[in-house]
Amino acid sequence: MHKGKRVVVTGVGVISPLGASPCDLWDAVLEGRSAIRRLSHWEANGLPSNLGAEVEAVPRTTPFRDRVMAEAAMDQALSAAQLPVREVGLFWGAGLDSYVGTADGPRYRAAGDCFRELASRFGAPRRMVATACASGTQAIGEAFRLIRSGRSEACLAGGSSIMLHPLYIAGFSALQALVPSRELLHDDPAAACRPFDRKRRGLVLADGAGALVLESLGSAERRGVTPIAEVIGFGMSQDAYDLNRPPEDGHGAELSMRRALADAGLEPEELGAVNAHGTGTHAGDLAEAAALRRLLGDAWPRTPVSSVKGGLGHAMAAAGAIEAIVALRTAATGVVPPTVNLSVPDEGCELDHVMREPRRTDATTVLSVSFGMGGQNASIVVRRFLE
Repeated sequence: MHKGKRVVVTGVGVISPLGASPCDLWDAVLEGRSAIRRLSHWEANGLPSNLGAEVEAVPRTTPFRDRVMAEAAMDQALSAAQLPVREVGLFWGAGLDSYVGTADGPRYRAAGDCFRELASRFGAPRRMVATACASGTQAIGEAFRLIRSGRSEACLAGGSSIMLHPLYIAGFSALQALVPSRELLHDDPAAACRPFDRKRRGLVLADGAGALVLESLGSAERRGVTPIAEVIGFGMSQDAYDLNRPPEDGHGAELSMRRALADAGLEPEELGAVNAHGTGTHAGDLAEAAALRRLLGDAWPRTPVSSVKGGLGHAMAAAGAIEAIVALRTAATGVVPPTVNLSVPDEGCELDHVMREPRRTDATTVLSVSFGMGGQNASIVVRRFLE
């Protein structure tokens, strides 16, 4: 366990397919809603998969939609924390490049361009994190470490991503990662993504943005702001096993989780719940479940596990940040949301899954994990704030 300043979260913001505020998102995941639909624009029917989770709050024709979503999430978080933007550093997860609307029509836009525009509003330090699906979680973890060390008092951390474009849907379909449209269960798009379920067929892409304000407890106390929760540990790893799939035993994921727990000074059996990566791919879910069972040891049958991607889709660089907001609420309330569309866990995916309805527990500590392409893994531990 590392000594240093306590790091708390004082504001969060989100723009997601399941809501454009933290409260809307939390209500939706507790109710088990799914935002996954058939896509009707840009001739999606000609693609192997025409499924996605869209952000309705920011129409796809909005000019510079990537920046608009990110700034909206950031502004929510900063407003909740009551912090001026210039007093905050920025750690932001960026995914693939995007195609955004402009006055002259759609154009290509590098992820770095969006980050530079966002970063110009902020104080120091400013850093873009690009570790695929682990980006949002890693951005939060790096901001946490910087504040704990005393090198910064406050940072905004999170990520944003626009994935619903023909290029990315075709590309991930070629990798056999997406649910093919022809394999929908009962022809129901809302049931397309089924994390850990024996009938899972792959993931579904999504757009979104999530932001968290992290600051030292001393800073929050001086300003008279009540923390939402506390970040107490961070771990990452790079297993370099394969560009597109994890090792079957999930050893890289396990290492990042063990490092996060060690950083927090916790034993696995002390965890109250796990916010899983749980994308709904065959190989990924098996590897993650194997890693979690080894990590938790004898405690795995009684440690609640859930994934929000069954209803939210996978927003890649934004996923870890959006899911961290859910994990914070779980730690603060003890309520673990269900994994949407999980009915019968697959052989090899045995865990204490939360299914069908939320579970009220005495959980105060939550592990939230993200495992990216190329073996990039990041995990954070959050805890209910106590004086």
